[in-house]
Amino acid sequence: MRRQRGAVALIFALFLAALVASVMTQIAYDVTLQIRRTESLLWQEQARLAALGAEDWIGDILRQDKTDSDNDHFGEIWAQELPPLPVEGVGIQGTITGVVQDLQGRFNLNNLTDTAGEPIEIEVERFRRLLAALELDPQIADAVIDWIDLDTEPRFPGGAEDEIYTTRIPPLRAPNLAFRSASELAIIEGIPAEALQPLYQHVTALPAQTPINVNTAPPLLLQVLDENLSAGDVEQVIEERTEIGIEDLQVTFAGLLEDDVIATLGTTSDFFELRTIVRIGTIRFTMYSLLYRTDQGQVAVVQRSYGNPP
Repeated sequence: MRRQRGAVALIFALFLAALVASVMTQIAYDVTLQIRRTESLLWQEQARLAALGAEDWIGDILRQDKTDSDNDHFGEIWAQELPPLPVEGVGIQGTITGVVQDLQGRFNLNNLTDTAGEPIEIEVERFRRLLAALELDPQIADAVIDWIDLDTEPRFPGGAEDEIYTTRIPPLRAPNLAFRSASELAIIEGIPAEALQPLYQHVTALPAQTPINVNTAPPLLLQVLDENLSAGDVEQVIEERTEIGIEDLQVTFAGLLEDDVIATLGTTSDFFELRTIVRIGTIRFTMYSLLYRTDQGQVAVVQRSYGNPP
């Protein structure tokens, strides 16, 4: 009996030791997990602050650029990609990189209609030519206009209004408001998913009607500025803007474009997008900032988004 009681006591002691060890292991795991979570949150916040610092820095560069230059082109400091720079602090070590895009070097989707919601034909035809150059159906322009015009009547022949969108699951309606983001193109009827990325490289959605900056527009967009521009004309424009950018539109485009077309172009920009990537520890933090620069050179943040462009 003594032996049996001793064996039971030994088994109970072993069970108790195993239970304590299991509990301690779980506690240690939970503590380690909590430390990792706290560390990740700290890195995330440090990365966000570093990105905001880059935003201020680029703002200073854009302000100075407005003072120093009468046009905006690829040869200026703001257009150079920020090389990886160290991010350091107590227990913090990482890098930050950044690149600025001139959004007025793209086609502004909100140029398609005027303030009364009426289509602007010169811009509509330009957008049709852009779609065709990207090997897309030019009739997509009708659905894009229906997305932002003020009426509920679909344009002929490629328009789409509520009778199309309310049949979807889930149903939705055409907002009949200006684009807030070019990503809305993914919802519009008739635009295939594989066409979105090429479109995003050539279009933008800005909160005001804007001229196209011929100093930063890609060759394809230059080609579709007017139906009478040839490939040789575009090459000439690109060659002229290479070093210091085009300064006088009339001099460059005289004989190539009509005055009403030249009036839709520009050599300076007000809207820029900053993409900042911060890496700290295991964290990769990406922030997109839509920046607006006034005529006086002041720079304001219009919109921020994390992970994806606004």
